[in-house]
Amino acid sequence: MPAVVTESISGVEDTKPWALRELPVFPPITTKLLQLLSNSDTQVKKLVELLRSDAAFTAEVLRRANSPLYGLRAQVSGLRHAVLLLGFDQMRSLAMAISMGSYLKPALRIAALRRCWRHSIATAMLCEEIAKALHFEQDRAYTAGMLHDIGLLGLMVNYPNEYANLLLVSVENSFDLRVVEQAQFDVDHCEAGAWLAEQWNFPEEIQMAARNHHYEPKPGDSTLTTIVYWASIIADHLGFDVTGQAGASTYAQLRAQLPGKASAGLPEDENHLRERIASKVNALE
Repeated sequence: MPAVVTESISGVEDTKPWALRELPVFPPITTKLLQLLSNSDTQVKKLVELLRSDAAFTAEVLRRANSPLYGLRAQVSGLRHAVLLLGFDQMRSLAMAISMGSYLKPALRIAALRRCWRHSIATAMLCEEIAKALHFEQDRAYTAGMLHDIGLLGLMVNYPNEYANLLLVSVENSFDLRVVEQAQFDVDHCEAGAWLAEQWNFPEEIQMAARNHHYEPKPGDSTLTTIVYWASIIADHLGFDVTGQAGASTYAQLRAQLPGKASAGLPEDENHLRERIASKVNALE
């Protein structure tokens, strides 16, 4: 089926992939949360006010914060209390994961599609650690990692059963996922992600990461897209892959290819990193 050509508000023709035509509306609280977290001057008060605007969201934050996975000594009784006990960074991670997980909830009933979500969370965690070593803003890196596969997540929300079968075909036949997506949906998840990120008014750097995270960067490049690229590759290697087609490189080889001093942000012990990321993914899934 050909792409649908529509007229944008500005009067400029915009090509909208047909596979995204009926996509559910992105949760307003998630868009507002993204805008808040992209601002380094965001105060705890503003974050708490936003989260309080959604009762169901507030309840889920408190339920997760009080779970054994966080191991807090005191019971979390309110959002401000949660921020104080968890810290702004963990609260941010929890809030973003809950908001995205809520959007993806119908699709996450399918095991193959839960792997896609776990990959996004693991990539976000690794982005944060690589960014810290590069003295790059960790909030921006975490958010870009969480949203780098927004095109893939969008396709699976719209077509959960079809996308699960597509993954199965790709795994069984060692097909390139993007080639199979293009054949079935006339768009791959990178193109779809760039389109969605633009339509949902995500920052331009997230649009770039969504579009280009599969393209190997030049040696020494330390842009946000580069951070996402390496974090995604390492997430695959650690077992948080989507298709089971992780590359042949060893963890040591991947770590050595990281730009600048980024390798210092990741431990030499691969198993230690895998266990640490897994515990965080389980807490946010």
